[in-house]
Amino acid sequence: MRLLRRAGRGAGLGLLHAAVVLAVYTALRFQTGAGRAGFVQDSSTNLDNLRRFPFRVLLLSAVVVPDTAGLLVLVPLVVALTASARWLGRLPTLVAFAFGHVGATLVVAVVLVAGLTHGRLDPAVAHAPDVGVSYGLACVVGLLAARVPRRLRVPYVLLPSAVLAAVLAAAPDPTALGHLVALLTGFCLAVLVRRGARAQLP
Repeated sequence: MRLLRRAGRGAGLGLLHAAVVLAVYTALRFQTGAGRAGFVQDSSTNLDNLRRFPFRVLLLSAVVVPDTAGLLVLVPLVVALTASARWLGRLPTLVAFAFGHVGATLVVAVVLVAGLTHGRLDPAVAHAPDVGVSYGLACVVGLLAARVPRRLRVPYVLLPSAVLAAVLAAAPDPTALGHLVALLTGFCLAVLVRRGARAQLP
């Protein structure tokens, strides 16, 4: 019983987020194909929606997955949020998730605007759907680098960074850029947290 309580400690935030995503996904299954596509489009943090409804889409986009394959990310989401909540608490974990989600979204938006302004991107990118939990998840995964044992910290940081950088170099894509930005944001937060912890030591 004690083992179960220990395993469940801190899991509330991750399970709640996953439950909301599943509830939204299930509700969309009862919609027509056009209805589902319309809701995903309206929840997207594309440039058009960010101009018109920034706060709404920044919130909704973090609880919408575009298809069944998107549900696979819920397992690492629950694991990462639970680990962070046990370590730092629910509120700091939620702040880190939001920081990664919003920060990466805004960086991608700035890059897209610059590309459109200089005629380097297809104007259709302003309407392209962009939803999901993965930016926030990437940031929390980066934050957890501060909890990784010292001997494993270098590969923990380098491996996902190299993979995302390689993906971005092979096929430049706003989403790949967003994931890399979110991960690096998490690493920066990890450095700040470790420095703060050292400063509190006697």
